Amino acid sequence: MASTGTLKPKLFFGWLTGLCLAVLAFSQAAASIGLVIDGFRPLGAGFFSWRTGQMRLSMKVFESRDKKSAESAISFGRSTLKLAPLTPRSLWLIGRGLEINGNLADARRAMSQAERISRRDGAVELWLGADNLRRGEIVAGLRNFDLMIRGDRDAGSQIMPRLSMVILAPEGRRHLMPYISENNPWLRDLMRAAVSHLPRAEPIATLLIDRGKKAPHVDTLYPIYSELMKRLIAERAYRQALQLHPLLPGAGSSSLRDVGVVGDGAPSDGYPPFIWDFPDSSDRGGNVVGVEGGGGLDLFGSPGTVGIAAGKIVLPQGADTFRWRIDDRAMNLQSGAVWEMTCLMGKAGGTVRRSVNLLEDGVPLGSAMAMPIPEGCGLLRVEMRIAGGIGRGPATITVSELKMTSGEQKQ
Repeated sequence: MASTGTLKPKLFFGWLTGLCLAVLAFSQAAASIGLVIDGFRPLGAGFFSWRTGQMRLSMKVFESRDKKSAESAISFGRSTLKLAPLTPRSLWLIGRGLEINGNLADARRAMSQAERISRRDGAVELWLGADNLRRGEIVAGLRNFDLMIRGDRDAGSQIMPRLSMVILAPEGRRHLMPYISENNPWLRDLMRAAVSHLPRAEPIATLLIDRGKKAPHVDTLYPIYSELMKRLIAERAYRQALQLHPLLPGAGSSSLRDVGVVGDGAPSDGYPPFIWDFPDSSDRGGNVVGVEGGGGLDLFGSPGTVGIAAGKIVLPQGADTFRWRIDDRAMNLQSGAVWEMTCLMGKAGGTVRRSVNLLEDGVPLGSAMAMPIPEGCGLLRVEMRIAGGIGRGPATITVSELKMTSGEQKQ
């Protein structure tokens, strides 16, 4: 009688075969969902998640420059090339490892071979782009970055601060010009990074000016253009600001010369500070309003505050007098509203002039008023400074018939 504890050979081999099949089925299932189990690596691509393994090691080696990570990257990349379909990421791993080990020439060859397989791997294009820019190959570097960003917009936005540095060099601006187009999907990200991160705004303006035509007409660029103009003025790059403003979409040369607002209460076409600009503050500010006979400015200052409620930069161009009319006002104890004119360019540069307090009882409502522009001033900043004074509500003033004229008339 056979012992019940002995397993027959047929049953044993059947059990072993079933176990192997179960393990293989599990390895395939694990690979299909991206689960990395290194013990299945020798079985090949069908049983090991090469893509996930590549991604994990890629992230590790991208963030690290130690020799151990380099050797792991090279070894893993070569294993992948032997046991799995040829992929650019495998060559990227090899190239990155060689770069960390100081073998830049072989790293460059590996990356170039990876690009020949496919131009859709962002890591490869990023490496090649940075390498080309480092060697002064700007055209090739920009092409690499363009391919990478079009394939992965999220990753592209992260490298924009680095890419925008190209704008600082004249040669870089020249090669970047073809990408300054409405059809470029990453133009907004580039401009936003440049305006936000570059140490100077002047090269950005120069890039747009040297194109010799209107800047790209893209709605999402309007606030970026506005910030660019403000930076140029803040950095005293006045000539570049004056050259650029007429080239921006929706801007005309008239707003450079005019302080008035049009009859329907809308501001002149253009960008601050070449159109009336108001602070983003609950303490003081204002807006453009329609008044009898045209448009005007309705300005306010909260009690206990002092500051600029509105401002604009203008080219006097032969005008010697700034004129306005007070339409309405509400005063507080010790409140005040004063026009300040500051000359920014020309022989009178740095000269500041102030009007009388327009919130005093002795200043008439409805009458034309004027103050002289500093002689020899090439560019003028006009601002309204309001002190809210002491009271329950804000001090307010409405002014209209704003204009620059010839024929000096003092207050």
